[in-house]
Amino acid sequence: MAASGRNSRRKYSSPNAVNGNLARKLDGRELERRLETSGQLDFDKQYRRRRETESEQRARQRAAVKAAVRPAQKLSLAAVAGFASVAGLMFVLLLCYIKMSDISRSITEMKNEISRLETEQVALMAKYEQSFDLSSVKEIAESVGMAQPSESQICYIDLPGSDQAVAYSGGKNDMLGGIEALIREKIQAIKEYFS
Repeated sequence: MAASGRNSRRKYSSPNAVNGNLARKLDGRELERRLETSGQLDFDKQYRRRRETESEQRARQRAAVKAAVRPAQKLSLAAVAGFASVAGLMFVLLLCYIKMSDISRSITEMKNEISRLETEQVALMAKYEQSFDLSSVKEIAESVGMAQPSESQICYIDLPGSDQAVAYSGGKNDMLGGIEALIREKIQAIKEYFS
């Protein structure tokens, strides 16, 4: 019996020996949880993850830091000057388009005015030619009783000296009238300019 007692002690004192029952006691909550998750594969709970090496952990941390914090970039003076020059050129281009549309509008107005003046010129030329037709003037003069002068009626006068004419004014009143006429003429020119 002593041998059997020794065997039994050795059996239970070995490092792999188990005292008692290996079955786990499940309380009600854990049993319900297991029943709910049965048939579902939860890889995090079913399988153990391989432990990260130190280099993998550092690489993951560097990637997280790189994604989270973006380094501040310096603003280049050339980029600022380039953007400013592009904005200035766009503004100048816009002003040029405005000026060009204004010029094209004024050209259209001038063409309309030219066509109107050309038709008016044709009408006035026809009227002018009718008023200065020599045959009609001769007929009108003869009907009034006018005749061409004869040789005996024509007198030629020779004056000594050069051909000059001098006009004398009547005095102070004429000078004031001339100044007043000049001022009126300038005022009229200013009114025409702004209207």
